[in-house]
Amino acid sequence: MPSAQWTSISTMTLNADLDLTSGVLGNQVPDTSPTITWNDDHITVLPAVYNEFDENVCEAVDIPIIQFMAQFPISALDSRNVVHIPYHGVSRETLLQVVGNYLSYNKPIVIRGVERHEHYEELTADYLDRNFAISPHRPVCIHDVMLRSMDHVNTTTTGTIDSFFESMTDSTRIQCILDLPLAQTSLPEPLRNIDHGLVYGWNQTTHSVPMQSDVHPENFTVKGWALLHHAGFLTYPHHDAEGTLTWVRMEVGVKFWVIFRPKYHHRNRLHLQQFATKLVDFTSHKKWLEKHCDGEVIVLRPGDMLIMPPGTIHAVYTPVASFATGGHFYHYMCLHLTELARYIDAEVADSTTNQALEHAVETLRRMMIMVPYLSRRILLYKRSLLGLCIMVTKTAEYRAKGSRKHSIATSETSQPSKDISEVIMESYFGLSRKLRPGTVMYMGDQLMPGERVDRDDLDRVLRRSLRL
Repeated sequence: MPSAQWTSISTMTLNADLDLTSGVLGNQVPDTSPTITWNDDHITVLPAVYNEFDENVCEAVDIPIIQFMAQFPISALDSRNVVHIPYHGVSRETLLQVVGNYLSYNKPIVIRGVERHEHYEELTADYLDRNFAISPHRPVCIHDVMLRSMDHVNTTTTGTIDSFFESMTDSTRIQCILDLPLAQTSLPEPLRNIDHGLVYGWNQTTHSVPMQSDVHPENFTVKGWALLHHAGFLTYPHHDAEGTLTWVRMEVGVKFWVIFRPKYHHRNRLHLQQFATKLVDFTSHKKWLEKHCDGEVIVLRPGDMLIMPPGTIHAVYTPVASFATGGHFYHYMCLHLTELARYIDAEVADSTTNQALEHAVETLRRMMIMVPYLSRRILLYKRSLLGLCIMVTKTAEYRAKGSRKHSIATSETSQPSKDISEVIMESYFGLSRKLRPGTVMYMGDQLMPGERVDRDDLDRVLRRSLRL
């Protein structure tokens, strides 16, 4: 288990910032909206959208989930499950290694003060246009709370950035935009090399295996995106699709980001799958979750950044109008968590994720092709490496429920990645028909990366078998 390399960090917020209802009640939400006090004394509105019968459509599902979220402790420096790192005070090289280590042990990372926001700007369409080149006339898909209350499948309407802001002060609407590609968005400079799928998988394999087949654009478009929310929007519990890691940075506003984790049975895949499916149907399983679920509330303000390991189940409450940037990526040290998340998606992706993505296989294949050539600076763990081997050799078994068959199509990377995987599984791990990869993968704590790979042994196996 990695250990912290710092001792202090500035306080998260000032007492004057705790009341988040000012300017929201009676302006962006009805003045009759209920409020809630969180464990650190933050006061926020609770969502309220009234139907034709003057009933708050958020009463049945949204408010009970928020009340459940608010009972958890606020994540602090002494947390055993979330790591808080000061952005300034850790060297660039150290930061990359420290972040990778903690993520591999299934620990979300909070980095405060990634960018200093000395002047808090008001969130407007003009702000997005000036700072992020998001046109006010841009067509967008808008998630709407009223529509969600009537049909949990068909929750969206179409509009523009301008129309979204016009409805922000309409107290009969609570909306958000989740699918806002922003490819120019990037990780802060000290973390720019943490995306191993892009840095190693794509950048360094196209010479030996040139691209010939069609490549799904999501291999690249998910690297940067934005989230735009009205006050009072709740994003229900879910994990992000395709076993990606996720980073998010607050630009304007505040988010209450709640990380859920199972209390017990980390060795039991069925329990981990049930944990995910029961959380996304919270109101039907409240008593079970109160017994089996732990969590922490991470309060994100402008300049704060969160990085989540693959498969992290989370819910987000946005109490004030907010804008955040972020992206998805893969990491060699976290592929055991990627494998577990995609294993769950193959069974229940239609209920556990909030967005369908179909880009994983080609990136994972290229990450495998790069393994024989990786720098020794990149640490490899046994369960993570085995997870990668299984995912690229058994692609059909990891196809997310509801995704298209094309998402696992054969390409020029199929055979090379399979060849390398089979050499590693047979000659390094000693697997065979009697001892199958899944048998080994499903043993032990499913959230831990396993022992370090002996690179000398692995290199000898690869050189001998692949004639490198």
